[in-house]
Amino acid sequence: MKKKDSKKINKARQRFEVHSGEGRRFDFSRLKQGFVFYVLLLLALVVIVQVGYHWLGEQFLAWRLQVVTAEQGIMEQKQEVEGLITRSEKVITAPDHGVILDLAKAGERVPHGKELARIGITAEPHFPGRDEEEAENSEDNEGDENSPGGDDFDPDDFETVITITGEEAGLLSYYIDGLENREGPFYIAAENLDEKVPEGSVTAKYDRVMAGDPLLKIVNNWEWHYNIVMPLHPGQAIVSEREVELDFAFTSEGPVRAELYHTEIDEGKNEVRLTYLLEKQLPGFAEVRRAEAVLYYAQQEGVIVPAEAVFEKNRQTGVFINRGGRVAFQPVTVTARQDDRAMVEGLEPRSQVITRHELVEEGRRLN
Repeated sequence: MKKKDSKKINKARQRFEVHSGEGRRFDFSRLKQGFVFYVLLLLALVVIVQVGYHWLGEQFLAWRLQVVTAEQGIMEQKQEVEGLITRSEKVITAPDHGVILDLAKAGERVPHGKELARIGITAEPHFPGRDEEEAENSEDNEGDENSPGGDDFDPDDFETVITITGEEAGLLSYYIDGLENREGPFYIAAENLDEKVPEGSVTAKYDRVMAGDPLLKIVNNWEWHYNIVMPLHPGQAIVSEREVELDFAFTSEGPVRAELYHTEIDEGKNEVRLTYLLEKQLPGFAEVRRAEAVLYYAQQEGVIVPAEAVFEKNRQTGVFINRGGRVAFQPVTVTARQDDRAMVEGLEPRSQVITRHELVEEGRRLN
């Protein structure tokens, strides 16, 4: 059995032939293709690096120099002012010595003939139920809750109680400052307001009054005036505007329209005096005499740049711009400023303006 198997194996081996190998041949065409591929890849990487470096470099430079695009826009001119409010005010005085027993609610418009106050009348400026010594002590201790003027008065304590009614319709106010007869234009320079504008007081229930003391006033709340004094500049520019907007500090209502009512220009005192007519009731205006406001007086269109970008070079105002990759000085004229912006003439819209001009010199290459 074994001999037969070995014979079969020998016959199978005789069917195979062994040929001598020639080895792997060097393919020069493949080498050239690989070399070209890697060269092209390297060149692509170099281009990408250069473009990226150039782009990132420009971005970093623009960030560092704060390069901005000059845009066409609108700038609203404004001026902070301080002045006086004048109104048509009808003052009602106490008819006799006494104590205020009741008052109508202030801040509301009242019709003609409405009951506004009640006063308990005394023959002399003292109070029933107290002797002269108590009255004297009460004057020395005014403001004490236990002193006269507290809330312990009763109408039955008085032989006579007078009711005061409104002589005309209008807004009821108890704010009295002594300037109620100043209707229309009335000017006090801002530096003199502290000295010449008296502090007002507010009439209250249970106040003691003398005959002729002002008690309350009826205010015409349909029309009132705002009077300001300012220097010739910018006053002369503001005079040319017939309508402005005023944003008063004493209210959160926002800007309201005002019409120029009266003007005076005093070149000797370098002053412009302006009176504006307002026809809108603002909350609290009847209790304010001296008022601060922001006056918006014009809208101007032009090219706007950062105010920081504008500087003076060789006695000439201008800005640095990127002109063809180099720093160039562009002369401009500033026509308006607002906060951190400046409106200029002499600069083309879309110009690349260098805000931090102190970091570069004229002629420097930027890219």
